[in-house]
Amino acid sequence: MNLSTLRDRVRSLTGIRLQDIRSDDQIDTVINESYQEIIESTNWPFLRSDASVSVVAGTEEFSTPAGYSEVTSVSYSDNLGNNVRLNQTTLDEIDLIDQDEEGDPVYYARINEDTFRLWPVPVTALTLSIRGKEVVASLSADSSNPIFAEQFHPLIAYRSASRILAEEGDDSGRSQFYQNEANNFFSRMLQFYTRNTDTRMFVMGSRRRRERINAYPRVYPSGF
Repeated sequence: MNLSTLRDRVRSLTGIRLQDIRSDDQIDTVINESYQEIIESTNWPFLRSDASVSVVAGTEEFSTPAGYSEVTSVSYSDNLGNNVRLNQTTLDEIDLIDQDEEGDPVYYARINEDTFRLWPVPVTALTLSIRGKEVVASLSADSSNPIFAEQFHPLIAYRSASRILAEEGDDSGRSQFYQNEANNFFSRMLQFYTRNTDTRMFVMGSRRRRERINAYPRVYPSGF
């Protein structure tokens, strides 16, 4: 379904045909809000993206690759060919240790929305493998389609219809019914995309232990 088809489906589900009650722009806003909520609800495999970032010796910062909404892991290959995954920490934690130390990077910390810092400062040029989550644009043109499989597009329509009916004060029970239908589609979509998810661990290369820094594990939403 494209945006135009989704809009027509929402109008059909709600029975709201008149522009005076809900304009196309207003329905599109609800559709896109529902779409983005679905996108942000879990760590969908189809949003994962990998990019390489080159860092010269003596450089302690790197930038988020274009098109990423977030960075989920950073790794590089050491001299032995092992894939070394860096631990994420904070600038405050790095400030507790020797900021001028150089060597093989062990940690990375966010400086701002687009920039990260490495510690220790690499003594050799590195190619970082950045895994992240892609930015998903809202549906704008009538012909634009959601990024996930078409069989799950009704999820957006049911969520949107449920919200609109609730906002309109509908007491027919359709709002709850459509929300239940949306939940069913979401469960099937979650199973479809996560049943074959790659959960293998990175092979850890040589890593110096730092007792004064704690790495913070990522936590992904488990529900919708």
